[in-house]
Amino acid sequence: MRQWLILFSILVLGGQAADAQVLTPLNSLPPQAISVPAKPGVPGALPQPLAFGDTLGLPFFDDFAKGEGAPDPARWVSRGGVSVTNRLAANPPTIFAASFDGLQADGEPYGTAIGTGPTDTLTSKPLNLGNRQPQDSLYLSFYWQAGGLVDAPDFASGNVFYLQLEFKQANGSWAPVWAQKGSGRSTDFASVMISIKEARFLFNGFQFRWVSSGRQSGLRDVWHIDYVYLNRDRRLGQLQNADVALTRRLPSLLNRYTAMPIWQFLENPSGEIRPQVGSEMVNLSNIPAAISWRASVRNLTTGAVDTFLRGSAPVSAGTRTTIAAAPSRAFLTSQNQPFSLQTVLFLNTKEPDFYTRYNDTLRRQTDLQDFYAYDDGTAETGFSYPSGTAVQLAYQFDLSKPDRVRSVRIFFTGTNTPGTELFLRLWADNNGQPADQPLYEQRFVLPATTGLSNWLDITLDRQVEVQGRFYVGYRQPTGATFVNVGFDLNETAEGKLFAMNGAAAWSTVADLGGALLIRPVMTGTLTSSADNLDASSSLLYPNPTTTGDFFLNQAADELQVYSGTGQLLHTWGRVKEKQKLILPSNLPPGIYLVKSQKGNQIRTAKLILTR
Repeated sequence: MRQWLILFSILVLGGQAADAQVLTPLNSLPPQAISVPAKPGVPGALPQPLAFGDTLGLPFFDDFAKGEGAPDPARWVSRGGVSVTNRLAANPPTIFAASFDGLQADGEPYGTAIGTGPTDTLTSKPLNLGNRQPQDSLYLSFYWQAGGLVDAPDFASGNVFYLQLEFKQANGSWAPVWAQKGSGRSTDFASVMISIKEARFLFNGFQFRWVSSGRQSGLRDVWHIDYVYLNRDRRLGQLQNADVALTRRLPSLLNRYTAMPIWQFLENPSGEIRPQVGSEMVNLSNIPAAISWRASVRNLTTGAVDTFLRGSAPVSAGTRTTIAAAPSRAFLTSQNQPFSLQTVLFLNTKEPDFYTRYNDTLRRQTDLQDFYAYDDGTAETGFSYPSGTAVQLAYQFDLSKPDRVRSVRIFFTGTNTPGTELFLRLWADNNGQPADQPLYEQRFVLPATTGLSNWLDITLDRQVEVQGRFYVGYRQPTGATFVNVGFDLNETAEGKLFAMNGAAAWSTVADLGGALLIRPVMTGTLTSSADNLDASSSLLYPNPTTTGDFFLNQAADELQVYSGTGQLLHTWGRVKEKQKLILPSNLPPGIYLVKSQKGNQIRTAKLILTR
């Protein structure tokens, strides 16, 4: 049975909190790239798609590592619905794989929730086999997987859930040459090698294709194909090309999170930076290879680059090697304003086949902005917690210094019902679990269908001060439609999610197996002393102001105005000395706090508005 059905079968509708979570396949999938490889580090133009009527020569190779999205139009027919990603397959032979499911190329389902039938197709461009002979030892090899990280193809006695390989014949018809039926279970990748020696296939214009069948309603009944290789002079069992490749996604530069506020990071950078960042490489050929590698981090704001890993070595045939190093603390802490970083890992393999070089490069972005995240920004499935009573979910975050929560971002999948009522909640910590009563609660409803399968940014009516450990989540009322939050299967937040079902006590959601797409957005706190707050005349004038206009006596990188309760009201960037500033016209008379930041210096002052 499928993973989500197994989980649902152990659901307890009463006051039990454990083992009640359900993973529901997505019914749509917006294309999002995370670990996108760079262009191969070689000179020359990229291969271009064939013109109409052109045919490809041998060898034909593609392991889909060129990038996220549609298959490479230089190798494959541009229609068929297959998506290339580094997020859905489990342990592919090399980075990225082609995935078959119930979604079209635009991420929308083929049909209804109950419909089954043909789904995706992956068709090669025409190949010139007209001058080949049966004795040329021509083989097509590939790897296949059922399910992987997502929904495995169902089992059925009939021919309903399957992946099939077909060869185009000289008469224009397609002949099945291999098929795999669904078993209801996910599998590891397995290899297949098929000889092409019959005369009906040896013509100019030969093509091969995979077709899948299953549920047409979303990311269901999923198959994966990787490492497709067609060439002459091969022997049975010779699956690989001359290729040294990367096999694993890059991790975040951060140790506890995938993203965090820059000011929290700078409190304890040594504890927040991941000790080792890198990947694994494998020599897929049957001979040693002499290669070199390097990894660097780029500041996407300034463009500055730091190389933290360099190496070179002969790599024995068939071996796997981890390559990783510690990122530079000095480089990552060189800026105190929010910014993002891009990690790039590159193998210099000098391989003769252009297409094997795509799997030599990986990229990953890490954000040091204003929010916390355990996820990588993409959802592979939906997470829900059905119950016959009210349910609360609380996600744990740990601060390095006191802060304020400004808003909460939650990714709600397209399987939700628009207008469903929920209550956003924040909790303090009580001995390692959420407190019994929330610090804050705010009602909200799920957006219209067009706003689903996306982030919903819920701005708090007032900023909430938190310190140490705190929790963010929601309360789902009794009788409410069960909601599905985006769930990332490529990252982990094990031990960070707590649930309360009805009046029962809080309980850790065990064996989470991923990370929810829930992100608290922070503002920082005012830390200046009372003396500085009183020294208003040295920072701004006139004070009081009757019109809402005022000026600064010094330039600032950023200027913010807060209410007396700490709510951020307005922000200016790059303020010049003596520049005229205007408070928002809707502010009532009162006392406001002005926070000015220049480099590492922060000054605050009271501003009195009389109107």
